[in-house]
Amino acid sequence: MGAKKILIIDDNRDFLDIFSIKLEKEGYKVKKVYDPEKLLNEIIEFNPDLVILDIVMPKKDGIDIAFEIKNNENLRNTKFIFLTNYGEDYLPLDIAQKIDEKFANEIGALLFIRKEEELTSIIEKIKKLLA
Repeated sequence: MGAKKILIIDDNRDFLDIFSIKLEKEGYKVKKVYDPEKLLNEIIEFNPDLVILDIVMPKKDGIDIAFEIKNNENLRNTKFIFLTNYGEDYLPLDIAQKIDEKFANEIGALLFIRKEEELTSIIEKIKKLLA
């Protein structure tokens, strides 16, 4: 079996480049997408094992994309997670994480991960999902 494929969409090119390099070093085949307008075609062509969606982006946000994935007959079984730096700074972290998980589950995402986490921690969560 070949390397697991991950498609990442994020408008922050610096983060996307660093994150994709880390994932590639772990043995994943990574496709980076900067423009959410082209994402559905990219998902269909690449056929990833996991899609990582940034929530806050210009033009179209990750939540809109999640609903498009769920409503597309060819993509509705696609696994995806949210990755964002958006959050409620005024809430204690454990409460914010519970809210994030509930939100992600309601939409159909497997996880909701904050970019503030260490990349190694984020990658460990992805490894568990794809194991």
